[in-house]
Amino acid sequence: MKVAIAVTNGYVSGPGEGLAVQIYEINGNEYKIIEEYGNPALNATAARGVHMLKSAIDKGVNAVVVAEMGPPGFRFLQRYNVKAYLGMGLDAKTALEKLIKNELPEITQPTHGERHGEHYH
Repeated sequence: MKVAIAVTNGYVSGPGEGLAVQIYEINGNEYKIIEEYGNPALNATAARGVHMLKSAIDKGVNAVVVAEMGPPGFRFLQRYNVKAYLGMGLDAKTALEKLIKNELPEITQPTHGERHGEHYH
């Protein structure tokens, strides 16, 4: 399985905010980083998270780990049948270990509204 994680300073970040995108290969209980690149979302003006997600899908990932997910990104992933997992507050290593153990919650609906900052309560 290939997983993309949006990261800032080693911690899971939002797809539109993470400074970098890390791609990991998971085999059984082991994982290794196979690529890291700057987040293309940082140059986008709208639906920034979608730019990160598209870059990851273009690399052939099966899943993404992010700190949050807005409606545009959620709809985009649904079209490609890619799962998203919530890793808010975790470093990438912990998020990967929890994902392998099925302890990371799957994102089944957007975590906030259309415009970032309008979080549901």
